[in-house]
Amino acid sequence: MEWDQEAFGFRLRSLREQLGLSMLAFGREIGTSASRIKHWEEGKSAPTAGWIVKISDRFGVSANRLLMGEEDGMDAGEPDLPTADEEGEDALAVLMKMMESLPDREYAGGHGEERLILEIQSRLPALSMRDLNEILVLTTLKSRLE
Repeated sequence: MEWDQEAFGFRLRSLREQLGLSMLAFGREIGTSASRIKHWEEGKSAPTAGWIVKISDRFGVSANRLLMGEEDGMDAGEPDLPTADEEGEDALAVLMKMMESLPDREYAGGHGEERLILEIQSRLPALSMRDLNEILVLTTLKSRLE
């Protein structure tokens, strides 16, 4: 696959929008200006390798996916989840923005809740004990907030 600067810009804009960030907020997250983000998204310029690494590390998306659009086994259109070794509050903020931007159309309607429960149940056996404990903590905290 060949490098396509405009396609990269589209992928970057899609990531930013999925996270619910303005160009200014996205730029602040990686230490650059909104105008630089705008130029990248419009295909007017391309980021250096250093910027690709910053974006990849900060938002938990592979450099390969950013540069070439290859999914690395992830579902198309979904950014990679933050990893456990990222700074806690920053990773949580990114995760919360991702969760708020996820479409819930797939689970709307008469049997949507049942389909959602079945999908969650189907994914549980593949999770590590640590992942399962994190889910337990999250659901416990959420139930306390309701």
